[in-house]
Amino acid sequence: MPRPRKNYSAPLIQLRRSGVHGYGLFARDFVPQGERVIEYVGARITKAEAQRREDRRLARRAAGADGCVYIFELNQRYDLDGDVAGNLARRINHSCGPNCETQNIRGHIWVVACRDIAPGEELTYDYGFSYTEWRDHPCRCGATECVGHIINAAQRWRARRRLAAEK
Repeated sequence: MPRPRKNYSAPLIQLRRSGVHGYGLFARDFVPQGERVIEYVGARITKAEAQRREDRRLARRAAGADGCVYIFELNQRYDLDGDVAGNLARRINHSCGPNCETQNIRGHIWVVACRDIAPGEELTYDYGFSYTEWRDHPCRCGATECVGHIINAAQRWRARRRLAAEK
């Protein structure tokens, strides 16, 4: 297994416009499977504070502003709000056919390559949103397994079934 290094942001990745959504992170060089690419950093907050921030985010989205989600679950008591300056990892877009995954390693969220990533390829991971809010999160990833909404892979069959029934 490769030796983990702290954020690779400068040497291995770069921020560019994305065809998926806004900006994205792209590999500057080859990234081997299993490599920790970047740490997702942010403010450690309680579940109650996370809910308050989510309510504000939903109000902003309803008013036509940015509705992006940057909160990761750390454990039963705390979440990590990545909507902070210096968190380049928040620019990684969702894909239903991702090349990275997130791993909680001793309370730190790491973005790890789940397959080899070629230079110039956009880094993506599955945001894994729950089925309960699947319609609130449209997806533009273009992957063959995409159902048009950001929803965790284990629940995509439900969204497919609902969409087929509505036709």
